[in-house]
Amino acid sequence: MKKHLSLLFILTISACSGPAVSSVSKISSNQESVVVSSIESINSSEKVSSLSTESKHSSSKEASSSSLLSSSNEISSSITSSSSITSSSHSSSSSSAKSSYSSSSSVISSSSNVSSSKEEEQPLSSLEAFNLLHEGLKLKNSTFIDDAYIEQKLVNEKILTNHYLGKFASQKDDGYISYLNQGLYHYEKDESGVHVGDCKSLNALTTVTEFFFTTYDLLSYKSKWKATDEDFVFTSTNVDLSGLIAELDGQGIYASVASSCNSKLVVAEDGLSARYTTEIKTDGYGDYTMSFLLKDLGTTKDETIQSFLNNASSLEISNDFPIETKTLMKEILGFDLPAPVGASYAHSVSYYYLNNQIAQITYEDYLVGNQIDNYRASLLDSGFTLSELTDEIGDLKKYGYVRYYYEINIDNNIIYVEAFYLPKVNLEAYEQGLYPNGIFHIRLIKQ
Repeated sequence: MKKHLSLLFILTISACSGPAVSSVSKISSNQESVVVSSIESINSSEKVSSLSTESKHSSSKEASSSSLLSSSNEISSSITSSSSITSSSHSSSSSSAKSSYSSSSSVISSSSNVSSSKEEEQPLSSLEAFNLLHEGLKLKNSTFIDDAYIEQKLVNEKILTNHYLGKFASQKDDGYISYLNQGLYHYEKDESGVHVGDCKSLNALTTVTEFFFTTYDLLSYKSKWKATDEDFVFTSTNVDLSGLIAELDGQGIYASVASSCNSKLVVAEDGLSARYTTEIKTDGYGDYTMSFLLKDLGTTKDETIQSFLNNASSLEISNDFPIETKTLMKEILGFDLPAPVGASYAHSVSYYYLNNQIAQITYEDYLVGNQIDNYRASLLDSGFTLSELTDEIGDLKKYGYVRYYYEINIDNNIIYVEAFYLPKVNLEAYEQGLYPNGIFHIRLIKQ
């Protein structure tokens, strides 16, 4: 399943990087979660400078949160579902693509028929350059540039880097990396080095293209382009193609309200780079143009990130919440909330603020497995009591697992803890391979 790279919404997600890593985890500043009910609220003149992160879990899990206990993960899920873009196939391997790319270059470099032993190479035709560009896309290795916004690199489908430009230049470099065999992580880079957080899965085969739309996905729309009378220029009115171009450029939300679209592809005469542009018209929400340059197919690299991964140490089980999470939980409760036994590096954490105060924290562990009975006992030992919100029979019938709610009165404020174990069998098919131990869920809510 693909996740969107739209930059129009913010959901702060973070995770610890374990004691074995030399660099420290960073958590970006948290912001109030906002439910966007109308496209009119979008500022069409700016792209928001933070990548949105989305809920990854099944519909059964999304149903688990009542209106009282709504989470920022669900807000992200509702946002990303607005895009109608479909996922592309990932059947081509880098090695076969490399061979195909080299072969294509050889075939389409035609030679003139001369009697001498020295052959003169002829320039490529529009179609030859177009085909060569798409052979290059198979390598899953390219550089994407929007001069007003971002330079993004895709390196061997295991690294996705973001370097911000224009009015966004003050934002730290960040991106996603497949960290050893321990899942997909978000990272930030500053003068002190690379800082890892945000674990997405435990699957050693996880790659950035499995979770995100990248330039590689443009390959799926090769047949949607039509040649024009102008050399090396192709056009398309395909809505999904336009939506992908907009999504890659951080404005995919506009494609969901498009009344018409017109995309243009201008391929370099050597077939090694191209400019993609799409114009989207909407009914009542304005018209938008997105454009970016694609280059360095097969040669893109990022020495800093690649060196970091070459020297990375395995993450270790922490047996505790991340320090930032633990601090905020204590801010709500006044004491430390116990972590599940065996709490791991493989987790994600989201925060929800209300009136500039922390109001909700959601922690999910992808490695610890089913610790629900032990954790319920530890909550009782910490002074919590089982809440009337708990509905064991109803939850079993509706979800196949029980959501346990515990509460405590702190200074006349009721604090709830929601705890449940989401078994592997309750996950969607693609998630079962990513989360083989199921997902252990803890949510702390201040009323």
